[in-house]
Amino acid sequence: TSETDSSLLFMKKVVVTGGSGRLGRLVIRELLVHDYGVLSLDRMQPAEKLCTSWIADLRDSGDLYQAFNDAWGVVHLAAYQAPGLAPDSETFSNNVTATYNVLKAASDLAVKKVVIASSTAAFGFIYAQRPVSPKYLPLDEKHPADPQDPYGLSKIVGEQVADSMASTHSEMTIGSLRFPGINFDFSYELVRQRWNDPKGRAGGVWAYVDARDAAMACRLALEATFAGHEVMIVAAPRSSMKEPTDELIEKYWPSVKKADPELTGNWSGVNSAKAEWLLGFTAKHLWEHYLST
Repeated sequence: TSETDSSLLFMKKVVVTGGSGRLGRLVIRELLVHDYGVLSLDRMQPAEKLCTSWIADLRDSGDLYQAFNDAWGVVHLAAYQAPGLAPDSETFSNNVTATYNVLKAASDLAVKKVVIASSTAAFGFIYAQRPVSPKYLPLDEKHPADPQDPYGLSKIVGEQVADSMASTHSEMTIGSLRFPGINFDFSYELVRQRWNDPKGRAGGVWAYVDARDAAMACRLALEATFAGHEVMIVAAPRSSMKEPTDELIEKYWPSVKKADPELTGNWSGVNSAKAEWLLGFTAKHLWEHYLST
């Protein structure tokens, strides 16, 4: 871990955790295009060398203190990305410990900007073990979050850790981005297949975001001007389904009220308005651009 890329000395240095993952690679490309110096941390070797990369386990904070030295920003993506990929206790403990260690090291080393990949699974509907309904749609950041699964719970605890760190380190800003299902299939054929099973996507309230837009949002969150810790939903403005969302709600969430009566068509079940005004985020890649109905 002693390797140093000389470019990091002359650019704003951003550390990307989980840089070998699918989103990590896109975030690194997004940052490089915008002239940041990037250091990637991951437990796995990268499939392609985009930037300086270190092998690191975020549950061991020593590597983080070395990596974050002179860093301006951190994008924390490393995590188990769903329940069931590991035992429940491992999913929860890994995700929470890694997030705590990242935020603790960043605060101790006076990193200015931290972005955390959170999830709309934090609301508790995607992986619910017992039936539970949203209080209203589209979901926004004020909606109660009561996850029943270890993944969603780890995201809520991670956001609480961010609240704590931001309250005691006033110079550091933290953006927690609640992503819905991230689409890495740029042909959008997977979305077309999901049209046959709207019920299967009801827990995620038919929301999605293109991975390229998610990567852009990570950069925008680094560059945005705000104080403390902010939680923001980042998603496409329309659903991944063809049917009007009103019809889907009537069929699959009949007891749920519509928060904005002016919404029409296949509006998204999550509301990204906060990210739009706070980050200047606008989704550029929508399934309608790639598929014909």
